[in-house]
Amino acid sequence: MPSLAKPQKPKRHREWVPSAFLIIHDRNVSCTIRFTPMHLRRNPDARYISSFKVYGASPIHPVWQTESPELPLHSVFNVDSAAIAREIGADTLFHYGEAFNWSPDFNPPDPNIAMPSHVHYQSADGAFHGHLASFFIFGAPRRIERGDFHYESFPAARADDDLYPSVYVLNPFVRPSGFWVTLVTATGGKIESERMVVRGKGVATWSGEKITLPAAENPVGIIVRSEAKTTSFFTARTRSGQMIGLDHGHPFLTQVLNHVNPVTVAPTGQA
Repeated sequence: MPSLAKPQKPKRHREWVPSAFLIIHDRNVSCTIRFTPMHLRRNPDARYISSFKVYGASPIHPVWQTESPELPLHSVFNVDSAAIAREIGADTLFHYGEAFNWSPDFNPPDPNIAMPSHVHYQSADGAFHGHLASFFIFGAPRRIERGDFHYESFPAARADDDLYPSVYVLNPFVRPSGFWVTLVTATGGKIESERMVVRGKGVATWSGEKITLPAAENPVGIIVRSEAKTTSFFTARTRSGQMIGLDHGHPFLTQVLNHVNPVTVAPTGQA
């Protein structure tokens, strides 16, 4: 007689999530990318593996890549931007980077778990310095009701006689994405950039250097609106160009945002 027991569904297989970061290198600025499993894991018996890729003009073919050997829990896998620049024969790097850190011994506990890398930026002239975790790249398991655009929001920036914000947008996808940067002043006014484009597996920048607002209009909020699910962070700079703040915080996702009487600000750079 056949069994009437309900067959068990196979346990869903989950994969580790990759992460993205910005690579900067020139004669004054450098960065170091580090991965250590102990940031998030506590399994001393598992093996861990880390791989880094750097993209240039092509969103499909990386210009540089490396992979660690099998790593124990307490290890650190370290890559310096000077080594990347030397190996690809470039004096300057302003590139999109991608990390994939995983373990062959166990699956992540849920679909939205990554083991991120961390990037430390240092500069001789103070132009770029700080420490950021890499940004998770969520795929199909991560779904949100977003309307027509994706939004990231950052509070308490300043655009006055002493300081101005710069925004960096990373696109982890192969296709290019349009984006806009909006400053929302303390009195509710809005200053919106024109549509800019960040290419696939690329980085774009926006600078508020030409914007100076009176004390009553500060501080300002920063909203990045994009067609694809890009990720971004902002820096605070003095009028001489020195960076005194670097933050990506925990952006707030917003479904609806009205733009009233935008003032067009030209883009300042892309890579």
